[in-house]
Amino acid sequence: MTLEMVLITSLLAAPAEKPKNLAGSVKALCTHLGVGKGSRIADVGAGRGEVSWLFARVVGEEGKVYAEEIDKRKVDRLKKEAAKRKLKNVEAVLGTIEDPCLPEKRLDMIFLRRVYHHLGKPRPMLRHMWKALKPGGFFVVVDQWRGTLRDWVPRETRTKRHHWIAETTVVREAREEGFEYVECAEDFWHEKIPFVLVFRRPVDLKEPGRDPDPFLPLDGEKTADLLLPFRPPDALSVFIALGEGRKLLPPLVRAAKGGALEIVLEEWATQKDERPPLPFGLSFPSVLTENGDPKLGKKRVSVVYFLDSYHILFHGKALLAALRRSLAVNGIVYILDREAPKPLSRREASHRRAIRPEAVIKEMEEAGFSLWRRGPRPAPDRFLLCFGKVPSGELWRELDPLVAGPVIPEKPGPWLRRNLWRLRGLRTADGRRVFFHEPGDKPGIECKTFSGDDIECKVSAGKVTLFFRKKGDAYTLRRSVTGKREHAFRSVRPGARGGGRF
Repeated sequence: MTLEMVLITSLLAAPAEKPKNLAGSVKALCTHLGVGKGSRIADVGAGRGEVSWLFARVVGEEGKVYAEEIDKRKVDRLKKEAAKRKLKNVEAVLGTIEDPCLPEKRLDMIFLRRVYHHLGKPRPMLRHMWKALKPGGFFVVVDQWRGTLRDWVPRETRTKRHHWIAETTVVREAREEGFEYVECAEDFWHEKIPFVLVFRRPVDLKEPGRDPDPFLPLDGEKTADLLLPFRPPDALSVFIALGEGRKLLPPLVRAAKGGALEIVLEEWATQKDERPPLPFGLSFPSVLTENGDPKLGKKRVSVVYFLDSYHILFHGKALLAALRRSLAVNGIVYILDREAPKPLSRREASHRRAIRPEAVIKEMEEAGFSLWRRGPRPAPDRFLLCFGKVPSGELWRELDPLVAGPVIPEKPGPWLRRNLWRLRGLRTADGRRVFFHEPGDKPGIECKTFSGDDIECKVSAGKVTLFFRKKGDAYTLRRSVTGKREHAFRSVRPGARGGGRF
């Protein structure tokens, strides 16, 4: 059965009613995944064989069940019980904490019921199970708790002691070791508390050890240019970055004149001291969230960057509330993420590592943020959004962080084309301001050089002409003209519209 067929099945063939017991769950799940007569299944961590005997019925005499355990006494007991039940299609297997010792490329399904949380060395175990599956074979994990980790214990202590795992940990480790996430399948399980996760070995992946559904690469410097502040932030810059998003850190951290802090999401971490590696040459503090709380205290924040990370949130409400409390009145939140091809539940978005921009906007608005801008696509699979703490129309223009100038760091033409998606206006050298009538659009920009190195740029959307003077590698906006009139800025009285209550 192809993955596409499985996804269609999950939509069209949910059970009429939830199974009432273990036998019903095993039957429903196998039927759902197309595992039946003649199939080969491994019951890893089989215990007393309760599930192995059920699988023996599913696969029939022409199939095979491998009942695996790492304790020889348990393996001997499984052998005796299989013989007693006259189940010639069940083979007891002695594995290790790193290797279930299963035949390679032979299995249609590997099943772990309340076993994953005991894996002290999950990475080598996952790779061996990946190799044991046929291409397209399923890897099913039943465990608890749903959501994020609650028991932050050293991984090696899990082998002999009981500490529940989290579904976010299982998804991350399985994906990173080469398994493709298929679905959550609790509809086919009789108990309410456990999570039931279905993965598969991809058909076209030759070796384990990498996510089979990677994000498209980002050009770190070019993408960071879309997000660099127009003026140095006067308060903390906060970074929540994963994967390709970490390529953007060097230039953005260098621009963080008010200091930098990394928030590490508990949705990602598997140990309290685990941190994504920083790019070479960077060093700045980090904090791990706790039920979504980033523990910012009284810190004041100028800008927050979600870089390929927003989709993973399980504790989004708590995190966004904390960020809003700490964000300055004119603070900005940038969200760069992978776009899902269809609407997904929050849980599915996290596991599939993608989310719809409309879902992000809805969640951010519910948290009290306002959409300021939709940006260009940094890669074909990405979207870019910019939010503020207050609606842009209620922000004092003197405070607006999307007003740049008078000095820009490069030739005006390329700089304007790259930044016009978020640019609301510019300041001239004498303190006057020009605001574009249609900010965020993509108007034509025509630039020409005159009087030596001076440059004139016409921005068609607002019929604005900008006059820049070169000094070194930078350019200063000397004046601006709208139509035939020089554009001047009129200040807004406190309390008037735009003078605001925050």
